[in-house]
Amino acid sequence: MYKIILFVKTYQPDFERVYNLLDSIDKFNKDNIPVVVSVNDDHFNLLKPDCFEKYKIYKDSEITSTSITEGWRYQQIIKCNVYKLNICKNYVAIDSDSVFIRDFYSSDFMFDENIPYTIMQESKDLLEMTERLQMDSQTIFFKRALRDTRPFFENKGKEWDYGPSPYIWNCNVWQHFNEVFLKDQNLSFDAFFNAIEKKSFSPSDCVIYGEYLLKTKLIPLYPIGSLFKVYHYKEQFEIEESQLSIKQLSKIYLGIIYQSNWQKKKKKWFQFFLK
Repeated sequence: MYKIILFVKTYQPDFERVYNLLDSIDKFNKDNIPVVVSVNDDHFNLLKPDCFEKYKIYKDSEITSTSITEGWRYQQIIKCNVYKLNICKNYVAIDSDSVFIRDFYSSDFMFDENIPYTIMQESKDLLEMTERLQMDSQTIFFKRALRDTRPFFENKGKEWDYGPSPYIWNCNVWQHFNEVFLKDQNLSFDAFFNAIEKKSFSPSDCVIYGEYLLKTKLIPLYPIGSLFKVYHYKEQFEIEESQLSIKQLSKIYLGIIYQSNWQKKKKKWFQFFLK
């Protein structure tokens, strides 16, 4: 069983982005952390043949089944159930619109041989950016998801941001959540997601993981900040793009993400860095 893997969930519309991500992993993965990719069943055979040679590829149905078909919710459910593969103790869940920009090692994700770090922060820089863009920082996505999820776990205290992606997750935490907490509540994972959605605009996998870990302390909590620089909004990118170079960002972050809903309008600048 692997100590840690890199896990990527993808589907055909994201294949070009995921190929860029995989290329960056090939270049910067200095500890040769195993790479596992999960693909929608219908798109499984459409992935480039060399991916099957270089990485371990699974159909989504080999991980779990779900009645939820809406894309953003569906992919979260797949990511939360990776423990069912029984191939690793921890995993880094990476979105397709990510790209690594410098060398990385297991120690970037693991406190020691057994315990992973946990993304857990107040994200004041992001709150500041939303105010700069004339948005209400108190209704930002992670705060709304947290407020609607926290009552299930009866946690108190600061409003933590358990992101952004990539997330570092321990399989025992997800297994305990599924097989102990949900069983005690007589709920399926789908039903729990639906229960949150009745209150919230967006159930969040990282909030569920973080709040459950905070409640149970199943593993020691070693908080860290963002692994990647994330451009959440096009306006944010336009403000910041001339302020820091990728070389400068690589001193601080392992990689960069800018959201796929607007990146199509931009030149794929990160490809130049990967050459």
